[in-house]
Amino acid sequence: MTCDEKRGQSNFPVTPTRVRSYRKIVLTPFLLVLALACGAASAQPTVNLYSSMAEKDLRRLVVEFERRHGAKVNVWRSGKNRVLQRVISEARAGRNEVDVIHNPSPEMEALHREKLLKVMDSPLHANLIPQAVAPHREWAGPRVYLFVQAYNTRMVPKAELPKTYDDLLHPRWKGRIAIEGKEQEWFFTLVQAMGEAEGLKYFRALAANGLQVRMGNALLTNLVVAGDVAFALTLYSYLPAQAKRAGAPVDWIALAPTIAATDAVGIAARAPHPKLAQQLYDFMLGEGQALMAEMGHIVSHRRISPELERFKLTFIDPAAVIQDYDRWTKLFEDTIYNRQ
Repeated sequence: MTCDEKRGQSNFPVTPTRVRSYRKIVLTPFLLVLALACGAASAQPTVNLYSSMAEKDLRRLVVEFERRHGAKVNVWRSGKNRVLQRVISEARAGRNEVDVIHNPSPEMEALHREKLLKVMDSPLHANLIPQAVAPHREWAGPRVYLFVQAYNTRMVPKAELPKTYDDLLHPRWKGRIAIEGKEQEWFFTLVQAMGEAEGLKYFRALAANGLQVRMGNALLTNLVVAGDVAFALTLYSYLPAQAKRAGAPVDWIALAPTIAATDAVGIAARAPHPKLAQQLYDFMLGEGQALMAEMGHIVSHRRISPELERFKLTFIDPAAVIQDYDRWTKLFEDTIYNRQ
C-alpha cells in the first residue's frame, strides 16, 4: 500500500451501523430546528374577523395589524346581511368562532338585540363623534358613511346635475338612475325626513321613471365608472372619491337631506380569543382609523366634526331602523322594484 493510499484510508471504517449514527448526528439538529419552527408557527396568536369592508382596504388594515402585533387575522368577508346572518347562525348553533365583527351600525345593533356583543370600555371612545359610539357601548364606528350621488362625468354635464331630489323626476333621467339594492336604512331615514306619506309617494314616482337596481356599492361604483350607469342614487362617498383620485371619469354630489351612518366594530360576547380581539378592536379605532383616513375614508374622529357639519347631515338611527326592520325592508323592495 502506498503512502497516498494510507493517507486516504480512514482509521474508522464505514459500516452500516456507523452510517446510521452519522445520519442521526447530522439530522437531529435539523429536525430540532424544524420542530421549533413548526411549533412557533402553530403557537402564533390568531383572531377571527368577520367584515363587510371593501376587500382591498380590509387587506391593508389586516396586514398592518399583523405586522404590529405578530398575530394572524383569519378574515371572512361578505356582504353586510350575510355577515349578520352568519354571526347569528353560528351563535344559535353553539359555535363560538368569531372574535370581532365589522359591519354597518344597524346590523351591529341587530347583534346587540340578540345579546351577541360584549360591552366595551375603551378610552378611544372619547375620540369619536357621539353618533359613532352606541349608548350601550357594545359597538363603536371608526368610519362615517356619507350616502352621496355619483355620476359619470362624460355622460352627465354639470349643468344637468340635480339640485334637489325632485329634479330626478325630470324625463331626462328616465332609465339613467341606479340604486344599490340593500339600502333600506338609507331609505327609511330619507323617507322619514321627507315625511312618510310624501317620501313614499316620491320614491314610487322615481321607480316609475325607470330606476335600476344593482347589488353592492363597489359594483355600482364600477358601473358608473364604466358608463353603464349614468347616475347612482346611493353610494358611500369614499368609493367614487377613490375612483376619481385614480383618474376615473366620476364625481359625486350630496343632495339634501344628506343621510349619514357609521360603520361599527364589536367583540363577540363569547369570543374565543378575547385578548387579541380587544387589541384588534382598539386598532380599528386608533391606528387603523388613521390608515382608513389615508385610504380616503371619512373617519369618525372628533377632529373632522367641522367637515361633517357643512353637510348638515341626518344620521341613521340604528335602533329605530331595527325596531321596524322587516316592514321597511318590504317597503323599500316593493318601491324600488316598482311593485304595485
